[in-house]
Amino acid sequence: MRCMNQSTFLQNYVYALEHDFCSPTGEPAAWAPGYPKYWGQEAAKIQLEGKANALALSPDSKIIAVGIDTEIHIFDADTQERVEVLRGHTGALEQVKFAPGIINTVDSEDTRYILVSTGEELEESDGSSDRHEGCDFGIIILWELDEHGRLRQKKEKPVDVDTLTSRTLQPLISDLVSSHGWKSDEKAMGALDKAMKKALRNAVHLHEQESKHYLRGELASFGSPTFSSDGKTLIYLSQNETTQHGPRDPALLPCLNLWDMQTRSLRHRLLGHTDAIMWAGMSPDNSLVTSIAWDGRARVWDANSGACIHVLVSVDGQLWSGVFSPDSKYLAVSQGSPRTYIHVYDLRTGQSVSRFDGFRRWARSLAWSPDGTVLAGGGDGGTVRLWDPLTGEERMRWRLAFEDSLMRSFAGIQSVQFVDKGKKLVFRTQEGTVETYDIESNLKQQFTRRAEDRIDRSPMAKMAVSSDARLLVVPDADGVLRLWCL
Repeated sequence: MRCMNQSTFLQNYVYALEHDFCSPTGEPAAWAPGYPKYWGQEAAKIQLEGKANALALSPDSKIIAVGIDTEIHIFDADTQERVEVLRGHTGALEQVKFAPGIINTVDSEDTRYILVSTGEELEESDGSSDRHEGCDFGIIILWELDEHGRLRQKKEKPVDVDTLTSRTLQPLISDLVSSHGWKSDEKAMGALDKAMKKALRNAVHLHEQESKHYLRGELASFGSPTFSSDGKTLIYLSQNETTQHGPRDPALLPCLNLWDMQTRSLRHRLLGHTDAIMWAGMSPDNSLVTSIAWDGRARVWDANSGACIHVLVSVDGQLWSGVFSPDSKYLAVSQGSPRTYIHVYDLRTGQSVSRFDGFRRWARSLAWSPDGTVLAGGGDGGTVRLWDPLTGEERMRWRLAFEDSLMRSFAGIQSVQFVDKGKKLVFRTQEGTVETYDIESNLKQQFTRRAEDRIDRSPMAKMAVSSDARLLVVPDADGVLRLWCL
C-alpha cells in the first residue's frame, strides 16, 4: 500500500468535484462573476512573522488577532498595520477569541475589546516541570484592548534577555576561567548561556502573567462558542485530559467552568463527564449550557443553577461537537464512533428528534441556519451536507472527487458556517481553499491558490468572516494573512 502523509497529499492534490451544490430544480451551482479568485487577487494581505496557529476577528471587524507561536499579533483590518504584540504564553497559542461585547466593570472604562487566548504551557507556574495526572497545563489569558487594539494595561520597559544574560554570566564565567581552569569557549559555557536565557524568558512570561487576568484551563474546541451571546459568561474547561489511559479520582475528572465576566469570579464548576470534553457552549438565550465528550454523553445544564437537566445520546463511543438551534429549543450532537451520526434532541423533553447518517467517518463542524430550517455539517473526505434538522432529510451536498481513497482521508472540511443572515454558506477545506455558496442565487465563490503555488503543509488556523459578511480573513500556509471581499 502506498504511503500517504500531509506533504504527499498536498503535492498530488488537484481540485475536482464529485458533487456540487444544486438549486431545488437540480441545476448545479454556477460561478459568481469574477470567480474563482487566486492568491495575488486578494483585497489586501499581511506578511506574518511566522505561521498562524490561531485567528480571531473583533465583533466590529476592525481588529484582527493572530496567534504566531507564543505571541498574539494585533492588526488594524483597514490599514493592515500591526498595532500590538501580546506576550504572556510560554507554549504555542491554540485559540484566540474576542468577546461579543464589553461587560463594564469599575476598571474597564477605556476597554473596547476583550480577547481571550489559550495555549499549553511549557512548565507549571511555580517552575516545576513534573506532570501530575489530572493537573492542568493549559492557561487562559484575558486581554483588555483599547479602541485601537492596543493593550490597555500600563506597559513596562521590555526585558533584553541577551544583554541581561551576558551581564549576569560575565562574573561567573570569569571566576570559572580564573579559579577553576575552565575554558571560555568550551561547551559548558554555551550550556550555561542557553540555560540562563531559557530561565530568564520563563521568568519574563510569569511576570507578565501576574499583571493579567488568567485562568488555569483551556477553551473547548471544534467551533465551541467561548462566550455566552450576551458576553457575560466565559465557558472553559479544566482537568480536561482523557481517561483512556487509566482512571482518575472523580474530583480530577474533566470539568466545565462558567466564569462571570463582570465580577471576574467562578460561577459554576460542573463535573459529571468521565472522559475529555470536546465541545461546550451556551444556548443563544443564555439559559442552558452543554458539554459534549468522549465518554459518549452530551450533558445539558441549567446555566443559572448549575443543575444537570439532561444526559443525552449515551453511546459507547465518542462524541465530538454540537450546535444549538437559534431558538435554543434543539441541540445537534456529532457522534464519531462506533458510527457517524448527527443527533438532534428536543431540549424541552430531552427526547431524540432525528438522526442523520450522511457522513462516512466523522463530521466535526456543524452550523444551524439562522431561520432554524437547515443544519450544515463538514466532514471527512471533503464532504459538506445540508439537511432538515427535524426530519433528517438531506437537502443538498457538496463533495470533492478523489480516485485514491488515501487522498480522500486527508481532505477534511473545516469551519462550516452560515453568513449574511443565512443566505450564504462558507467553509474551508483542509488544504486551505475557502468556498462560499449563495443558497438564494445558486452562485458560488472560491478563494484558493494556483497549482504552481506549492505548500508543504496545511494551514493551522481557520478562517474568520465579518459579522456583516463582507470581509473574509484567511491565514494561509505560506505565512500570509489574506483579506478577501465577499
